[in-house]
Amino acid sequence: MHRRTVFAAIVFGLSFPHALYAAPPEDIRELKLRDWNPQSKLVTKTTKVEKPAFFVIDDHNHLGTGKAALTPERVRRYLEEMDAADVRTVVNLDGMWGDRLKETLAALDEAHPGRFLTFAQINFSGIDDDGWSRREADRLEESFKRGAKGLKFHKSLGLDYRFKNGKYMLPDDPKMDAIYETCAKYRRPIMIHTADPSAFFTALDKNNERWHELNQHPDWLFFGQDFPSQKVLLDAFIHAVAKHPQTTFIGAHLDNNAEDLATVSKWLDAYPNLMCSIDARISELGRQPYAARKFLLKHQDRVMFGTDTRPNREAFRIYYRFLETDDEYFDCAASHHLQGFWMIYGVFLPKDALEKIYHKNAERVLYFGDDRNSLVGEKKKAEAPAPSGALIRVPRTGDFEVTGDGSAAAWQKTVWTPLEKRPNGNHDYDARFKMLYSSTGVYVLMTGGDRKLTATLDEDFADLWNEDVFEFFFWPDESETVYFEYEISPLNRELAILVPNFDRNFWGWRPWHYEGERKTRKAVSVSGGAAKPGTEITGWTAEVFVPYALLKPLRNVPPKPGARWRANFYRCDYDGNRATSWSWTPVGPSFHEYEKYGTLLFE
Repeated sequence: MHRRTVFAAIVFGLSFPHALYAAPPEDIRELKLRDWNPQSKLVTKTTKVEKPAFFVIDDHNHLGTGKAALTPERVRRYLEEMDAADVRTVVNLDGMWGDRLKETLAALDEAHPGRFLTFAQINFSGIDDDGWSRREADRLEESFKRGAKGLKFHKSLGLDYRFKNGKYMLPDDPKMDAIYETCAKYRRPIMIHTADPSAFFTALDKNNERWHELNQHPDWLFFGQDFPSQKVLLDAFIHAVAKHPQTTFIGAHLDNNAEDLATVSKWLDAYPNLMCSIDARISELGRQPYAARKFLLKHQDRVMFGTDTRPNREAFRIYYRFLETDDEYFDCAASHHLQGFWMIYGVFLPKDALEKIYHKNAERVLYFGDDRNSLVGEKKKAEAPAPSGALIRVPRTGDFEVTGDGSAAAWQKTVWTPLEKRPNGNHDYDARFKMLYSSTGVYVLMTGGDRKLTATLDEDFADLWNEDVFEFFFWPDESETVYFEYEISPLNRELAILVPNFDRNFWGWRPWHYEGERKTRKAVSVSGGAAKPGTEITGWTAEVFVPYALLKPLRNVPPKPGARWRANFYRCDYDGNRATSWSWTPVGPSFHEYEKYGTLLFE
């Protein structure tokens, strides 16, 4: 080789070493976890669901607040995305309070009626002040009067707000009671986000299944500091639900516990005032498709549709694909954002469950501006009694045999509603009820613990209320203060009466006799002893069918789907010559304070 050529090669090699020496190949064993991006080789079916089986109400969204954010152009874009995915209504949880709420309502709810429902928030500044609870309850009341359709709590309640002593304010803090009671008074639901996925409360190490996500968002990690644990937060959340049975709670993100469906199922069974939303949790549901499908079918009356993602047609469609198809192993990150490092599976729900989850459950729970069911509104008649906040939904059923023990399969369609012991009660027995309705009448199931059968009256239409008894009062039409009362004893004796209560004056009652198709069907079962006066027992159950034919003198009978009756349920017990009574909705000394009755909503 020519000397100059050799020199040039040496110089070139020194300047560009790769020209002479190839870099060693990258050792794949040293791949950084953050760079790992596996591509599935599965060949699976892909179903594009452009429009859902039924129109949709999205119960969890953040559209912004105030006129500066909610410009006409931005709202127009929201509506375009909603229309493309057949989303009829979106709940905006960013309403705030005061002027910001007023501006938000004007830009959304008032400018586009029926398309948006705005929730208010409260101001947590000054929580140490003695008057904070009353201040915020009054503020919330004003928000509802302005048009707010509910109340939203972020996870900052429990993970951010602290008292001056450093203690976190939790959802069940007594200072929150007045807030919850205001929501019950105005029948406005609460959307509450408490805690976060379990991985957010565990060490960020090689065992954390959401390592990627938490490395991108380290402020989402609530481990290693003085934050309350996930269990403490969830216990406080469910305690608040239990303390306020007249308030409707919508637990965001599958009641904030999507990784433990068995526990969420128990909560829903125990607390009829609790709903849940699937918002931003199909990533969790879709990786456990068998359990998720069973859960969604069992609780199809309690699950609501939400996304927690600003209106985007493709994001909505991923939810539709999850709910409606049996597609396997697909990526759902675009429905919200990357959550975990796994794919999901569809749960192919039947049409009746889809319709409930997509919109029917939301229509029951959310406030759509019907002033007949509100304490506010110019259309409300001044003389009409103010409705109680308590509400239960009554599922429809086919007719079945009354056995006295609640063994009919139809009773699985609904959950128990507890009765609360009234003041000055002596006995700590439990009491609860269920209700169904058919095309021919209504079914009531009541049960409770007991120690002694304190009943001697052995004929129908006797004064049963002087001994152990279950009672229910039906007031189908609020325009006329005449209602139906029914009592049943552990000896299977009954009393059916009509009560006129004009101008809030109790005028006595009339025995409501029956025959033929107007006759009730009833049965009682006693546990732990015989159905005889004075017997030691452990409890008793009564099951009653009241035909519509018996209620014909009352209006709004039979109830159509969506109809509302006012009602109350009671129990009396006289063990040891000491009286104790229970009620569903609180009343004063008289069971006949009908203006305080709760509401039955027929599905």
